[in-house]
Amino acid sequence: MNSFRRTALPILGLLLVVSLGAGDALAQRGGGGGGGGLAGPIELSATYGSMWGGNISTYNGKLRTATGPSLGIALDFPLHPAMSLEVSYTRQDGGIDYDSRGSKERLTDMSVNYWQIGAIRGLIDGKVRPFVTTSLGATYYSPSESSVTIDGDEYNVSSNTKFSFTIGVGFKTYFGEAEKIGLRASFKTMPTLYNTGGGVWFGAGGASLGVTGNAIWQWEAAAGLTVKFGG
Repeated sequence: MNSFRRTALPILGLLLVVSLGAGDALAQRGGGGGGGGLAGPIELSATYGSMWGGNISTYNGKLRTATGPSLGIALDFPLHPAMSLEVSYTRQDGGIDYDSRGSKERLTDMSVNYWQIGAIRGLIDGKVRPFVTTSLGATYYSPSESSVTIDGDEYNVSSNTKFSFTIGVGFKTYFGEAEKIGLRASFKTMPTLYNTGGGVWFGAGGASLGVTGNAIWQWEAAAGLTVKFGG
């Protein structure tokens, strides 16, 4: 469990910078006199990886999101040669573990589902093309059980949706002269926010914005194939 004020706000600042870059790209494309159309082919990527991390402290121990395999799919819509709008879905099949006094037990199986929209920006054009990516969206938690038992006490659990964002780095590389098929690999941090709140205050000295809360931090390393369509 981490303080949103200390850790998430700098990352959201970077998210804003990248999003503004995407907006500039759209404006340049619209004002170039060349009419509509995308700046290149649409890309479809499918990845397989591993997701880990994520815990909430309790009085006697920690609730942990279990490490598990992840499957992802992403669609990239090019805005200009170095920037694309990305829509993605990532699913992890894992569970909730209870870690207390050095012992761990599985409380329930659970899927974690990330629905995101954001931007992916290329850094260097070459055979291997590194990129940075960031997105906003929602995380949907779906436990397989309706109740769990912790230290002899029974608690009800249910599906839940929370706001989340991601930020990551990776690379793409393509095969052949046509470069229609390639490989994609990435490493991401994927915080999901909970118990959040905020406010705006106005006074003689000006205005201020305050945001507080916590985040469940998960991490993912994944790789797979990417295919270009059109262009």
